[in-house]
Amino acid sequence: MKKQFYAYLHTHWDLEWYRDIEDFNLRFLDVFDIVLSELKNNKAPFFYLDGQVVALLYYLKIRQEKKEEIKELIRNKKLAIGPYFVSADSYLVNFCSMLKNLELGKKISAQFNQKDFIGYACDIFGISQSLFSALELNSINKAIIWRGVNPKLINNNVNFKQGNIKTTWLAQGYFNDSIHNNDINNIKKYLDKISIYSPNPALLPIGGDHLGVLVDASKKIDEINKQLDNYEIILTNPFEYFKKAEFNNISKNKEFLDNSDTYILPGVYSARIYQKIKNNLIQNKLSRLVEPLNFYLGEKYDKNIDEIYKTLLKNHAHDGIYGCSIDNVHKSVDYRFHKCDLALNALIKRIIGNFKNKYKIKGQSKDKIGLFNLSNSEVKVVKIDLPYKLPNSQVLSKKEGFCDNLLWDINKIPVTEDICPIYTQIVEVCNNKSFSFSSTLIKKPKKTVKITDNSIGNNYIELVIKNKKINIINKKTKENFFCNLTDRNDSGDSYNFCPKNKEQELEIIESKILYSGEIESCLRVKYKNIYLDIKLNNQSNYLDFSATINNKKKNHKIDFVLTLNDNIEKTLAQDAIGVINRIIDYNYRIEDKMPAKRPNELKTNTYPMQSFVNTKGITVLTKGLNEYGVYKNKLKICLLRAFGTISNPKNKTRPIPAGPDLKTPDAQCLGQNKAYFALLFSESKKEIFSALDTYNECYVALEGEFKDDLNIEFDKIEPNSYIYGISNKKKISYNLISEKTSLI
Repeated sequence: MKKQFYAYLHTHWDLEWYRDIEDFNLRFLDVFDIVLSELKNNKAPFFYLDGQVVALLYYLKIRQEKKEEIKELIRNKKLAIGPYFVSADSYLVNFCSMLKNLELGKKISAQFNQKDFIGYACDIFGISQSLFSALELNSINKAIIWRGVNPKLINNNVNFKQGNIKTTWLAQGYFNDSIHNNDINNIKKYLDKISIYSPNPALLPIGGDHLGVLVDASKKIDEINKQLDNYEIILTNPFEYFKKAEFNNISKNKEFLDNSDTYILPGVYSARIYQKIKNNLIQNKLSRLVEPLNFYLGEKYDKNIDEIYKTLLKNHAHDGIYGCSIDNVHKSVDYRFHKCDLALNALIKRIIGNFKNKYKIKGQSKDKIGLFNLSNSEVKVVKIDLPYKLPNSQVLSKKEGFCDNLLWDINKIPVTEDICPIYTQIVEVCNNKSFSFSSTLIKKPKKTVKITDNSIGNNYIELVIKNKKINIINKKTKENFFCNLTDRNDSGDSYNFCPKNKEQELEIIESKILYSGEIESCLRVKYKNIYLDIKLNNQSNYLDFSATINNKKKNHKIDFVLTLNDNIEKTLAQDAIGVINRIIDYNYRIEDKMPAKRPNELKTNTYPMQSFVNTKGITVLTKGLNEYGVYKNKLKICLLRAFGTISNPKNKTRPIPAGPDLKTPDAQCLGQNKAYFALLFSESKKEIFSALDTYNECYVALEGEFKDDLNIEFDKIEPNSYIYGISNKKKISYNLISEKTSLI
């Protein structure tokens, strides 16, 4: 009896990559015109549109007359779309973005009669545990994945259950154009390889990157079957495969981030860090400020928020947020980030303006401010922009601008005479609850920060520069660690870092007090072409670092390196939702294994994180620094990686190109770059997540005292729970003990 292969026709559609979005859109018009023709004329039974709807939306902007035809094909189960808006990474985007991606994708798909969905992740570079959590919360119980799977860890069987989700692994990937070329020898080799891990039936994708549909597919498959001795290809769809296949194999994996069988291209976690920082800041503003304000205050800006998400999610599309496209693509990415930021700032001002109109302020209070606390713990220090100085405040900067009250009043026109000084200032506050609004009292600060030209510290933590090394001291345990900056040449590309020459420790030139205030102080440490500003306030239990790098060098990598007292055997890193424990081979060095032997990509000791990594009682919090590395007792956080091509064909860490060798001079990151991170002494998840909220400034402050000393409690935090944000009018709650996620 011949082994059956359930085959489906598809195309993998990058929104933008080695061509910009306009080029690919025009190509898609040609591709999809033929797809519709083949389906309509019964020359193919089915076509799968890559698990996303964004390409279809672009198509219908030009081919509006095809909408009803497409709806009819989907109704008749000859075409499938969704469930995603875009095919997005699962490590570099937060959980709110993941859920919104599914929410928008499913909503649009339903308008075209699509009812059944597969969590399709055919080409993203590793699969996080959070992706499966998002699917489960959306009642999707099927998934198709590829990169990051070690077949030994799924008992050499492509079909397994990941939680409650029936999952199949594409053992030889999604790319198969041998049938297009009628290359029978390659077809047989391809089927042989899949058959090793696949029971009967097996799953066979027919298609590839930006590839047109196999024309006269039914006829061609019949002809190929006549030449196959051991196999039979049945042209159908993946939904039928899930009905026939058995899924008794249970996976114990939390994530799929193994490159022993397929490339996972880990260099993308540190490619174009400047865009990952923008992404982090915008996601936090969206999910931790704008959506909660809109939800808790009963505002009606849902459609505005959806439009912002649609713009942001286009940047999350495969290859965009990875940083591995041509420079023109990333100029578009920058523009979309800027567009999102402007829209979010306008929404915050409008929502606050509406609130002030409803709860009139009683004039200018001298000792109180209004505070929306949208974090999971009490806010102690608040930053606020006002046209006057608050009592007991510390002014950080001054600029010229308009008072926002003019923007809120539609019966007034801001004119040039209304320009006034705007003071960015911080104050200490008290008596505010998590997820509430209150008129909170401004405290008179009691300075606990001590600063000299070579040290800064408070009651919790201290930093001392001694012998041109930075020492960090845990005031509670008296433990001492030191940290430094290192630089190393990189002969890799956007996909893979490739170390060249020895790591060089950067030398401290000088340190000095940048400012010393009653609430916050800042020490500046100067290196050649780098300033490291270290802030600390009276209430903070972490050191806040800001690195300004005037990059004048090409093809290199700069790391912040924290040296601990013991070797690092394991880490705890934040995932899109919750945390992931990883066991570390701390003796491994990629340079000892170079060059890579065909066809394997070299393993690395670098890993993705959302916003923090913890080990040995110390936590590094970051804003858009998504890569950490380990060697022996050193924890490394990448601050900048500069490279000049999408894919270097001579890369010694990967023997086969992962893309075209197109030059990317903007990816050298020449000129000024910023990087943000913080150091916290804690291994308590509750303390770490609480510090993360403080670090991300999950609050909105406004001047004045409010009607009847207004106090509104939006939510009560359950014990051991953490609210990530709002999605589709539901709270995303994560239990720190059970590690379960729920929508409430």
